Amino acid sequence: SSWKMLIPPRKKTFGVDYQGRMGKFFSIHYSAQEANEMKEAIKNLSELRAQSLHASEATNANCDVSIRYWAQLCLLDKRIDFSQIGLVFTWIDAFKGPTTLSPNQGRMNSTALTLEISSVLFNIGAMLAFQGNTIHSSGGQENLKQASILFKRAAGFFAGVKAYSSRIDGAVSIDLTSDCCSMLENLCLAHAQRCFYEKASNDKMKESLLAKLASAVANLYASVQTALTAGELAKHFKGSSWPGEAAQEVFNFRSIAHVHAANGLEEEAKGMKKGQELGHLYSASSMLEQACKLKLNNTKEKELKAKITSMQALIAKAKKENDTIYHIPEEKSMPDPEAKQVVQSEALPSIQEAVGYDLFSALVPDTVRQAASQYASKRQEFCNQIVQEMNADTETCRHKLSTITPQVDACDLSEPGLPNRLKEKIAAIQSQDGVRGLMQRFQINLDMKEDVQASVKTAQRVIEEEEATDNDMRQKFGVRWTRSLSSSINEPLKKDMREIEKQLKLAADADDIVRGKIDSKRSLLDLLGLNAEQLDGMVAGSGDKAYECMSVQSAVIKTREAVAKLRLIIKEVDSLISQREQIRNSIIYRKEHEDAVKTLSNLILGGKTQTEAMDILLAGFAQLREEFVKNKKIVQELMQKLEKEIEEFLSEQKQDEEMSRRESVLSKISQAIDAYYEITSYVREGTSYYSATQEKVNKLRTRAEDFRVARDIQKEDLLSSITEACAQGTPVASPPAFAPPAAAFAPPAAAFAPPAA
Repeated sequence: SSWKMLIPPRKKTFGVDYQGRMGKFFSIHYSAQEANEMKEAIKNLSELRAQSLHASEATNANCDVSIRYWAQLCLLDKRIDFSQIGLVFTWIDAFKGPTTLSPNQGRMNSTALTLEISSVLFNIGAMLAFQGNTIHSSGGQENLKQASILFKRAAGFFAGVKAYSSRIDGAVSIDLTSDCCSMLENLCLAHAQRCFYEKASNDKMKESLLAKLASAVANLYASVQTALTAGELAKHFKGSSWPGEAAQEVFNFRSIAHVHAANGLEEEAKGMKKGQELGHLYSASSMLEQACKLKLNNTKEKELKAKITSMQALIAKAKKENDTIYHIPEEKSMPDPEAKQVVQSEALPSIQEAVGYDLFSALVPDTVRQAASQYASKRQEFCNQIVQEMNADTETCRHKLSTITPQVDACDLSEPGLPNRLKEKIAAIQSQDGVRGLMQRFQINLDMKEDVQASVKTAQRVIEEEEATDNDMRQKFGVRWTRSLSSSINEPLKKDMREIEKQLKLAADADDIVRGKIDSKRSLLDLLGLNAEQLDGMVAGSGDKAYECMSVQSAVIKTREAVAKLRLIIKEVDSLISQREQIRNSIIYRKEHEDAVKTLSNLILGGKTQTEAMDILLAGFAQLREEFVKNKKIVQELMQKLEKEIEEFLSEQKQDEEMSRRESVLSKISQAIDAYYEITSYVREGTSYYSATQEKVNKLRTRAEDFRVARDIQKEDLLSSITEACAQGTPVASPPAFAPPAAAFAPPAAAFAPPAA
């Protein structure tokens, strides 16, 4: 058919001051460095909008530019709250805009970026539909295939408009309503189904299949026609040719479907269902007559009248054949053929792929800033829980070993004095300057804590002083002090500060625990300051049987074998407990080196919710906890085995006074070593925490100072305006919420008009 299709026009808009408004927003809410980095990105965004809206032709290149602009807006919408920028978007209804009598008709204003996104999607859908219509009118099988694809893509974009516009608060222009978007989606699907049908018809497919395809075209156009004649859309399109033209399409394709159904019966039944054939032909003729009764006086109506003449000839021929050959009772009409819809809307392209180069990739989304703070708190609690559980179980195990190991060492007569196993551990401790070095490291932590607390107080003082100044100025100048309340925009800084103070309180509690352990185990820790000879003398004493038995191998073989067996179990437990240090280090390393902001940003921009994104990151720590759980289970099994075997071993030994003394000394030395390593692990965690926190606090203090500088500049500007207004005797006007629109951006009318019939 040479009929032109119904193609929606593009929406018109006005200029927006991205550079002025966004630049000011970043200078207030972000650091000076971040605001400076965003200047080029904002400039490029402005240029991308201009390219998208000035496109005069519906070409692939222009569609790609608009799709890229849409994708960039979607990513930007996830990063900042546009309602805070004070930028107003103005768009005109695509079907009914301002007139002389109604200058605001169809005009919609909003600070929501979703209006811009919805409108850009609308125009992309219109461009794709226009392309589809152009290619369809060129004819040819390949063109019909390509046109169908374009219409399906257009339908997907109008479905996208519906999804985004539903998020705009308040009333929207009629063209962005759910009913209108659904109507346009179905319109494009009707065009796509039509192209598929026409290609199938050219390919000489079975008549029964063609009937189903044509019937689906009619159904889709019927949904369009129904929407255009109901509710607000009926009012909006009153006086438009669209409802009538949609009805023409419905009747036309109903007629076509009935003709194919009649031909299908002829193919299958060879005339034996001539009565039903005639019923389909009567229905086809009736549809054409109803289409002509619309009296649209267009090219389509002329073609439909010509079709009626042809249809009457077909009916006369079929009727003659039936009267002379088949004599089958005629059906006066037949139900519409079953429909087979083969097209559906294509999903919107992937935002990440469509954007190409993300202009604002360095910008941390608001949602990510919030999520990162929440996640850091959750992560800290999760890690604290794992480490505390690990420390508690390790302390229990070491306590048990500190009782068992000296009993084994006391019965081991193969080594005079301090066993080599303990000598090696003490040598390792003394190589790190022993207890004195441990105390120095703990004191460094306390000094770092004081520095961090001082930095927090500095940042807090900066914020409070700026807010106090703003309140004083507001009280002094009243309504003339027109800038935003400090308390309304410094909340993110205060929230981060509260979170840091909360974590510092937990750290201070941990420091008190360490100090308590040091005080309670001071006498034990002092043993580690003795040299090897002094410790040997303490263990051996004057009657150490180890000296007497060194040369009497046969007398101690049985004891040695039992001790060796017990030592193997102790060694295995020691090894497993040492592995916990690796797990602890992995947790600390992951926590300190995890770029939570970047990872959360990728996950959230990729479509994950804050909760989903945080759960994904915490899952990595959960795996480390599972490693500890497995380790704990094996250690428990070995400890149970060790306790059982040491009980059996000791029941066979004769314990005299000297053996008990030896066991007591070895027990104290073992406890001293365990206490040193336990406290060392706490101090190491503290060092790691305070180092990481110092960096966070420094960034917070920088943000607070940058915020005060930006607000001071704004304050001086406003003071100058007030002073100038007072000198002139005129009231001070509030700064405009947005730059007044310059000129409407709209494609040339001729460039987008559908081809003449």
